[in-house]
Amino acid sequence: MDYTAMDQYWIWLSGVEDIGPKRFYQLLTLYEDPRAVWDALGESGAPREMQFLGRAALKSLREARSEAYFYRLFDRLERSGIRAVTRLSEDYPGALTTIYDPPPTLYVRGECPLNGEKMFAVVGSRRSTRDGQRAAREIAEGLARADVTVVSGMARGIDSYAHEGAMAGRGRTVAVLGCGVDVCYPPENDELMGRILDSGGAVVSEYVPGTPPLAGHFPQRNRIISGLSKGTLLVEGAKKSGAMITVNCALDQGRDVFAVPGSIYSPLSATPNRMIVDGAIPVISPWEILEYYRWASRPETSDANPHQKVALDPEALKIVEPLREQELSFEELTQITGFSAAKLNSHLTMLELRGIIMKVPGGMYRAYL
Repeated sequence: MDYTAMDQYWIWLSGVEDIGPKRFYQLLTLYEDPRAVWDALGESGAPREMQFLGRAALKSLREARSEAYFYRLFDRLERSGIRAVTRLSEDYPGALTTIYDPPPTLYVRGECPLNGEKMFAVVGSRRSTRDGQRAAREIAEGLARADVTVVSGMARGIDSYAHEGAMAGRGRTVAVLGCGVDVCYPPENDELMGRILDSGGAVVSEYVPGTPPLAGHFPQRNRIISGLSKGTLLVEGAKKSGAMITVNCALDQGRDVFAVPGSIYSPLSATPNRMIVDGAIPVISPWEILEYYRWASRPETSDANPHQKVALDPEALKIVEPLREQELSFEELTQITGFSAAKLNSHLTMLELRGIIMKVPGGMYRAYL
C-alpha cells in the first residue's frame, strides 16, 4: 500500500511504544505535525519541551527515531498484508473521530469498510452460559441478514458467538483486538480469525503489528468497539467484566445501549437486568435493534406461534420441543427422548434436512423453527 510522506511519519509516531493516543495528540499541540517531531529529536536527542512524556516514552521515542526502525515497520506491514489507516485517511471511521482519545492509526486486515452506517456491537462475558451463547449467535445472525456489520472483540464466550452468528447470517463482522492484528488472542480462535477474514470481515487494532495481548490493552480497545458502532448490546456480563467497560464506553460516547434480559437468579444476567431497569433497551430478538434504527421491518404474521406451521409427528416433537427451550447434545437428547442412538440419529438427520433443527458449534443441536 502506498502512503504519503505525512502518512508515514504519522504512522511512525503513533506506533512508538509508550506514546499512545494521549501523548501523540499532546505532541501535535507542540509541533506542527509528526515530521516536525522527528526533526525536533535530531542528533541531540529530545528537546526540553518533550520532557512531559516521561523517561520511558522519551527513551522509546529516541530509539524509534532511526531509519532502520522506520523501514522495518513499513516492511512488516507490507509483508503481512496489513493496512495502516490514519486519521488523515478518507478510510478512517468517522464515528471514531467523535470519541475521547480516538486512535491516531488503525491497523487493519481484511477489506470490510469501517465507515458503514449500519455497524452494531455485540459483547458479553467470557464465561457465558449456553443460553447466552445462543442469544449472541442468533441476534448477530439476524442483524447480519439485514446487512448490519457486527462488531465485537473476538474474546472467548459471547464475543466469539457473535462473530459466528454474523457469519452464519452471511454478513460481515469486525473483530477489534487488544494486540497486533497479526497476533491471535485467544490462541484457540485462530481458525475463527481466518474465517472472519475469508468471509469479508476485518480484524482491527490500534496496536502495531507484533504487539502482544497485554492486560492493559483490552480496556483501551473496548472504546473502539463501542466507538465504531451505533449501539452496543450486552448479552451477559458480571458487574466488573470487560464487557461492562465497553458498555460504559458506549454511554460516555453517547451511543445507545441495549441488554438481553435473563433470569433474576443468574449472576451473569444481574447486570443486563439492572441496565434494563435503569433505561437500557431490552432485546429478545434482532428485531428490537433493527426496528429501533429502522434498518428493517418485522415481517407480519397472522399466526402467533409460527412453530405450529411446521407439521411434526409425535416422535419428532419429542426432539424439537426440548430444543426450542435450549441447546442440547446428542447424549442429552438420548436421555430425554429415550430413543436408541440409531433412531435418534435418523430423526436428527431428517429434521436437519427439513431445516427444522441445526447443529451448532460444540456438537450441540437447536431448533431453528
